Amino acid sequence: MGTIVFWLFIMLLCFGVEIHTNAFISVFVGLGAAIAFLLAVLGMKFFPTAIIWFVLSGSLVLFLRPYALRKFKKPLNVNLTDPVAVSMTNLVGVVEATVGDELHPGRVKIHGELWNAVTTGDELPVGTRIQVEKALGTKLWITPLS
Repeated sequence: MGTIVFWLFIMLLCFGVEIHTNAFISVFVGLGAAIAFLLAVLGMKFFPTAIIWFVLSGSLVLFLRPYALRKFKKPLNVNLTDPVAVSMTNLVGVVEATVGDELHPGRVKIHGELWNAVTTGDELPVGTRIQVEKALGTKLWITPLS
């Protein structure tokens, strides 16, 4: 009974770790533990199940992980070094705290969220409707809407 509980614990632990890391390693170790769990339920002793788990987990990591990485880890098609080509560009919002130049940033509300913002023109007072020209990190460069 202790062997069954051990493999169940290892299996659940590995799947839980995979949910938080998304590294495609512990999922395969967890699959190996699932097989070891089934073998323990069928009455196999701990040492043989441990050897099977070790070999099976290693094989799954070596042979299936590269396929899983290619299938699920798609590269981003957005050039994040280009501050103009981000999803925030052209969004419209309202000034919540007076916005000035880069030394005097303010805050704007866009879709219910507050963002740090700066302008290259004149200072924008609270309530001014704005449009995002570019974004870099969490800072937005904005212009007033006419």
